[in-house]
Amino acid sequence: MLITIGVLLPRSTDFPAMGFDLLDGLKVYFQKQGLENIRFVPENIGFGEDRKEIYAKAEKCILQDDAQIVVAYLSTENAATLYPLFESTGKQLIVLDAGMNYPKEAASPNVLYVSLQGIHSCLYGGKMAGKDAKNVIVATSFFDGGYRGPWAFNRGISMHEGKVVHNYVSHHKESEFTIEPLLEAFKNNKDARIAACFSTYLATLFFQKLSEADGTIDEDEREYCCSSFMFEEQTMNNYQLPKGKFIGYTPWLSTLENTANQEFVTEIQLKKTKKANIFHLLGWEAGIILVQLLADTSGIDTAFRKLLDGKTYESPRGLVTIHPTTHIGFAPLYLCEMKRDQDHKAMLVLQEKIEISADEHLNVNNDQPSGMTSGWFNNYLCS
Repeated sequence: MLITIGVLLPRSTDFPAMGFDLLDGLKVYFQKQGLENIRFVPENIGFGEDRKEIYAKAEKCILQDDAQIVVAYLSTENAATLYPLFESTGKQLIVLDAGMNYPKEAASPNVLYVSLQGIHSCLYGGKMAGKDAKNVIVATSFFDGGYRGPWAFNRGISMHEGKVVHNYVSHHKESEFTIEPLLEAFKNNKDARIAACFSTYLATLFFQKLSEADGTIDEDEREYCCSSFMFEEQTMNNYQLPKGKFIGYTPWLSTLENTANQEFVTEIQLKKTKKANIFHLLGWEAGIILVQLLADTSGIDTAFRKLLDGKTYESPRGLVTIHPTTHIGFAPLYLCEMKRDQDHKAMLVLQEKIEISADEHLNVNNDQPSGMTSGWFNNYLCS
């Protein structure tokens, strides 16, 4: 029987191949399993700022293309607008998510999340920055400040009785990007750690400006506690690392030595002749889930419900567990230090694998900002 899978693909100026890599990760996994009679129906949803367009594309996949299941790269807030559609039609949605927003709506019985746990990584980074009641400078970009990473950093800092002594927010335009206010904060807070939350070209600019200022800062090397997307390996290729110690938590790195990761990295290189990245990873994990669903003789609907009830799967980043309350997959995080290699390029050095418990995952997701909040509609990394 022919199985149709709808795929809502994102657009990104900073990662032009994002949508292609997501779809390639999914297809390569299916090819590796030798599965045929699968039809993928890709739809472009742009940056994700138009929720009506997202809904219309999802509706087309279900009603016109007769998709049995849909895979989509979405934030939790954008995904929540689709809950009524999937619940009323009885179809299932697998959301691929950077994990940089908190889920505001109760979980849907028709929706499952594959998350890169961005907020959880930022919370851990904040705990590290605030350790021993340390003074902390929080640095972020205008773009990243529109998501919940900086807030999670602040929560982590306060949990270890750290004190935020300065907040720096960069401009999003390259021509207006300056770190002068940050350098002034350095002078006034010589012993402070830096909690840094950047991504894309803004992370590159941040490191570039710090490198240019290396000769003007009269101090010992500072410690930077970085968000996980500062450790995204494609972005790291553009870094000019300044003086300092750069540490943080990441959901995945290409050099993990587990068997599942080695198979994943090898297959992507073999089939697509490029280095595997986090977008391949998200597509690959969607493939793992879909193959499990299709292999279950009880049918997709029953198999999906069983998966939501705390089931696990082995992925390139370790064992992923679907939490029965949030319906979000959580996995280990990896404490890494970013250093220069022999060619002065940025590289990640793994220090420790951090196992995440179900209770801890739930606590992080429930510890949300109260009252009115604002932010971007765009899916994270899509601008």
